[in-house]
Amino acid sequence: MLPEWTSQQRAALQVMGIPVWEKKSAPASVFYYRLGPLYLRGQNELPVSLPGWLDDLCLYLGQRPVAIKAPSKTPDLCFDYTESLNGSVPVETKKSLWQQLAHAKL
Repeated sequence: MLPEWTSQQRAALQVMGIPVWEKKSAPASVFYYRLGPLYLRGQNELPVSLPGWLDDLCLYLGQRPVAIKAPSKTPDLCFDYTESLNGSVPVETKKSLWQQLAHAKL
């Protein structure tokens, strides 16, 4: 952890020629999972107890999501689950996801 410098301390460091390090904000982390042909991406890890819609999807595909490294390019069948963890998934989002899955090679 870097110390917070007062203005007097910064001035003293500058006079002595000592550079002052600035804090950088860490980039937002993104978590990736693979569920059959579907890639899932979100800003939070998936909870152990999956939301109902994702549990249904796991039953449909016959497997559970597996954490993976970030793919080198965004896959065609990729779903961002970030907003859906906070509550229910909007109907339009569900329709879009199921249509993508219906046209995917399973």
